[in-house]
Amino acid sequence: MPSPSILKVISVNVPSVLRYTILVISSAAMVLGILVMAGVLVPVYLPNQFGVIFGAVIFLYGLYRFVITYFHHLRR
Repeated sequence: MPSPSILKVISVNVPSVLRYTILVISSAAMVLGILVMAGVLVPVYLPNQFGVIFGAVIFLYGLYRFVITYFHHLRR
């Protein structure tokens, strides 16, 4: 059985690691959305409007996750 001090350190680090992981992934989603809107990651057989709409959705979802995760930490 681990000592209580080790459990306390683990319980403090897990939420912060999870928070930073979510922030990095949401930032990557925003970059992916920008690349899709720019047409870099959209196949040529799809209309341009599809890439813009799909990229905007990806970007806004990444922005939403970033803001929710960032401000959730400030409320505590």
